[in-house]
Amino acid sequence: MKKVKLSFLFASVAAALIVQNAEAKIWRVNNKSNYNGTALFGNNLGGTASYPVFKELNNAVTWGATVSGDTIHLEGSTTTYAQAVITKKLAIIGPGYFLTENPKTSNNVLDAKIAQVLFNTGSSGSQLLGVNTVSAGNTGDRIYVNVNDILIKRCRIESDLELASAIDGVMIIQNFFPTAVGTNAIRTTGNSFYVYPSNVVFNNNICQRTLIWGGPILQCNNNVFDGPANALNLQFSTSEFKNNILKPVNATVNINGGSNVNVTYNTGSAANQFGTANNNVVVADMTTLFMTTGTSDSKYQLKPGSAAGSDGADRGAFGGATASSSYTLSGLAPIPVIYTITTSGVAGASGLPVTIEARTIK
Repeated sequence: MKKVKLSFLFASVAAALIVQNAEAKIWRVNNKSNYNGTALFGNNLGGTASYPVFKELNNAVTWGATVSGDTIHLEGSTTTYAQAVITKKLAIIGPGYFLTENPKTSNNVLDAKIAQVLFNTGSSGSQLLGVNTVSAGNTGDRIYVNVNDILIKRCRIESDLELASAIDGVMIIQNFFPTAVGTNAIRTTGNSFYVYPSNVVFNNNICQRTLIWGGPILQCNNNVFDGPANALNLQFSTSEFKNNILKPVNATVNINGGSNVNVTYNTGSAANQFGTANNNVVVADMTTLFMTTGTSDSKYQLKPGSAAGSDGADRGAFGGATASSSYTLSGLAPIPVIYTITTSGVAGASGLPVTIEARTIK
């Protein structure tokens, strides 16, 4: 059997699942496209003048027919995408990350890497899913959230997120924060008149760095924090801190000024972190808690028999009341994923036989 590689994701279901707009269009972006906006429209990858395959994300955002509510598929590539400035309400979907490590992720196992994404005026309500935000060596490489109501979900975030002053509604859920570049997961603009955002949610993330924040976090639930040992890892105020796991040795925390108010059902490695009241537990040897082998993200799954969270499910990133609310391996978006296509390469009377293996992600 001969394997055939696809350069695009299933698009038909994405609009219904992500944008939920019957009028929404789905656009493709692939930086191997020959798109120039005049004579060439990504024809080498199946684009047309009406439905181009854009070369860069900005080409798709500024395209006259792209409107708020549309979906953009940022396709996997060996090359990092250029900076993108989002000025419309869009769902931007990449193929995920760690695609060579976890099974049944993608047919071509290429991720969509981008160094800078700016959510600017007009982009309120946008979503970024399944994208690998990397550092290209510039100090400004990160995700900038400058407007209200932004969802950052199932992304690998190599640098950090910069949250603008006085914005409202930032959902940071089911992401992977590696130690590669950044030391803290989120940051301010550094302006002396900065006003901390409202309604920031930080749930079901795997965070290999600190979360030190001078303002409030509305919810901080079901995370695995694996930051530096012998250092302050967590500092902020919150109305809800539960089902989290703090893994590093001798890490210190300062939640709600050290009062442990609203700190419940968490697991730490020392009693001076969350204490043992309010269903908080201490597991001194974290090797007894997590799987002993696995991929970059699957190794944060818990062994059977660990203490349950407030909802009866696992604590940590893979817990949650529903499958769709828990961390998803490789950051796969909630759309159908084709992971194998094979063909004999020999056409018969009814055409070329093709076998497709796919699954739907929640």
